[in-house]
Amino acid sequence: MLSRNAERIYWMGRYIERTEDTARLLNAFSHVMMDLPKSGKLGWDVLLKIMATEPLFYEHYEVANEANVVKFLLDDIENPSSIRSAVRAARENARTLRDRLPLEGWEMLNDLNLFIKKGAGDASRKRNRFQFLTDTITKCQCFNGMIRTTLSRNQSYEFLCMGAFMERADMTTRTLDIAADILLQRSDEDGVFDIHIWMEILKAQNAVMMYRVKNGPRSSPRAVMRFLIGEEDFPRSIKHCVDSMAGSVQELPRNELFIENIEGLIASLDKFVEQNELVPADLRTFFDETQQGLNELHSIIATTWFLSAVAPEQTQNQTQEETA
Repeated sequence: MLSRNAERIYWMGRYIERTEDTARLLNAFSHVMMDLPKSGKLGWDVLLKIMATEPLFYEHYEVANEANVVKFLLDDIENPSSIRSAVRAARENARTLRDRLPLEGWEMLNDLNLFIKKGAGDASRKRNRFQFLTDTITKCQCFNGMIRTTLSRNQSYEFLCMGAFMERADMTTRTLDIAADILLQRSDEDGVFDIHIWMEILKAQNAVMMYRVKNGPRSSPRAVMRFLIGEEDFPRSIKHCVDSMAGSVQELPRNELFIENIEGLIASLDKFVEQNELVPADLRTFFDETQQGLNELHSIIATTWFLSAVAPEQTQNQTQEETA
């Protein structure tokens, strides 16, 4: 498989996953802000922290209020992490791979791009937001379901899966990192409704029913984090994503360095699950190390199988510029 094609299909997987995850996050956070009383609410800048886009946001907006943050993450073409930008980039990568993908895949991505382009502006308003984000998630899932039941199990499939699992693990890591940093250090008075927020975090991962099957009806920060980090049977947990990447890379050439690094990351995730208490300072270290581990895995993918041996941020920016 040509390295440029491998890079494009890997990033296509990442962009589709980014679209779905951002839509889920916006939906869940919008519900939190509507349901909680004023004393228990969070600032909209929390979403910017999760997406690691604060510096870029403040280059274009003065205040991190609901209208500005939603527009920035939903429809702002200057933001490479917005839903509009991610879908456009996924479509462009798919366009250059039309001879390697099922025809329906290209058609579905083209339809998704037109849907986002037409409706993202109106979705900034609360009245239209929920249905728009729900439809966006559904369209992403339809694409993933179709492509994974019709694409041959070859190298294209492995790179597509690695991209999706890398993006999902990265997003889940950053979401839990920011949530733990804020919620676990709030006073009892401010945090009286935090259990509701943890439940919305589960909803953002479509994990409520599977969590209850495993842990029962009650939720706690420790149980939620252990489930989303280390539940290897749940397909949106960090552990499952990392295990799946380890499986995808087995059939690829020159995979020794990747396997060595991912085994270390798996051991770190297993060690976290064995802990009995949540210590905020230890959590910060754990999430920093996990994020660094994912970045290193991405760098190995880029330098081993793609044309350009560059850092994760550079690779992503380069791909975004090519699709602008």
